[in-house]
Amino acid sequence: MLTIVPTPLGNLEDITVRAIKALRSADLVLCEDTRRTAKLMARYAIAKKLVRYNEHDERSLAEAAGFLRQGKNVALVSDGGMPCVSDPGRKLVALARAEGIPVTALPGPSAVVTAAAGSGFPADSFVFLGFLPRARGKIVQALERAFELEKTIILYESPFRIKKFAGLVCEKFGPDTRVVMARELTKVYEEWFKGTAAELRDRLAGVKEVKGEIVILLRRPSFREDENAPQRPGGMTVMFVCTGNTCRSVMAHYYAAKAAADREFDLTFTSSGLSAGGAVPTPPPVKELLKKEGAPDFTHIPVQITPELVEDAGLILAMTHAHKAAILEKFPAAFDKTYTLVEYAGFGNGEVSDPFGREEIFYFETFRLIKKAVDAVLDKLEKKEVK
Repeated sequence: MLTIVPTPLGNLEDITVRAIKALRSADLVLCEDTRRTAKLMARYAIAKKLVRYNEHDERSLAEAAGFLRQGKNVALVSDGGMPCVSDPGRKLVALARAEGIPVTALPGPSAVVTAAAGSGFPADSFVFLGFLPRARGKIVQALERAFELEKTIILYESPFRIKKFAGLVCEKFGPDTRVVMARELTKVYEEWFKGTAAELRDRLAGVKEVKGEIVILLRRPSFREDENAPQRPGGMTVMFVCTGNTCRSVMAHYYAAKAAADREFDLTFTSSGLSAGGAVPTPPPVKELLKKEGAPDFTHIPVQITPELVEDAGLILAMTHAHKAAILEKFPAAFDKTYTLVEYAGFGNGEVSDPFGREEIFYFETFRLIKKAVDAVLDKLEKKEVK
C-alpha cells in the first residue's frame, strides 16, 4: 500500500495525528531528502527506514515500485507540504494505480492552500500554475492563458528569480497588477506582502538577497475587489456571446468589467463564441477602443461556449438573434436567461453587427452601440438589486 503523507511546511508542529500514525505504521518512508525527513521523524520519535526517492531517476522509481510490489506499506513524503503537488510523487502514484496497488492520500499542509487562505484574494476558485517554465516566452504565455480565466492565479517562484518575475509582470501585465507574496510560510521568518506588481518590484530591488520558499498570487486590476469600499450586492456572472469571441463579445466583456468596477457593482463577466477556434488575436481596433475607455491592457484567447459556461452564467447576452437561436438550440434549458444584448438593454429588436476584418469606422460604430447597451444593462441590473 502507498500512503501519501503531507508534512509540515516549516513548523514541525503542523502535522496531523493521522500523519504521525501513518509514518509509525509504515515499513519504510520515501522522501526527497533523508536529512530533512530525519529531523521530523526524530521530533516525533519515529524510527523507520528512510529511502530517497528521485522522481526523475528511473532506477529510483523502479526501486520504489519494487517495495510496493513486495506488499510493503510505503509512506511517501516530500520536504514539506503535499507530495505530488509541485513535489515528487506523481509517477509513483500513477504506476501504483495502474497496477492496482492501493493508494491513499492524507489531508494536511499545503503551501498553495495556506497562501490562498491568507491572501485576502478570492479563493473560491483559483488557477494554480505550480512552478512556471524557465523561458520568458513560455512564462508570458502561461500567465496570459491563466489571466483569461479571470480568477486568482497562484504559483511558486524561486527566490533567485523572483526579482526578474516581478519586473516581467509589471512589463507584460501592468504595474497595477495586484500581487500577494507569501514567503517562508509557517517558519520563523514568515513574510507577507500585498500590493501592486510595481510595489513588489521596488521592494525587492532594495533587498540584496531574497531567501526562502515563495508563493505568489496575482489578480488583474480590472477585476479587483476594493477592500476599503462597500460592495453593492450582485455576484452574478454575465456572459456575452458572439461568433468567434474575438470582437463584439470581447468589447462587451472588457467594457462591462471596467464599467461595473467604476460603479462598485459586484458582477463577474465572461465571454465566449459559438465557433471559437484557435488563438485568434483580438483585432487592434478593439484593444485601442477599450484602452481609450480605461480598460487595462489584456490578451484575450477565444473561448468556445460550453455547457459549464452556460450553467455558470446568470445572464447570457448574444450579439444577434441568430446567436441567441443557436445558443437555445444547443442549450434549451437556458431559455429563461438568454437574450440579445440590444433586447435586454431595452432598445428593441436590433442587433450588433460584426466589424471583424472591416475598416476601423465599423469597429467604432459597433463599440458605440455596445457601450450604450452595456450601460443600460448595468442600470437595469442595479435597479433589480435595489428592489
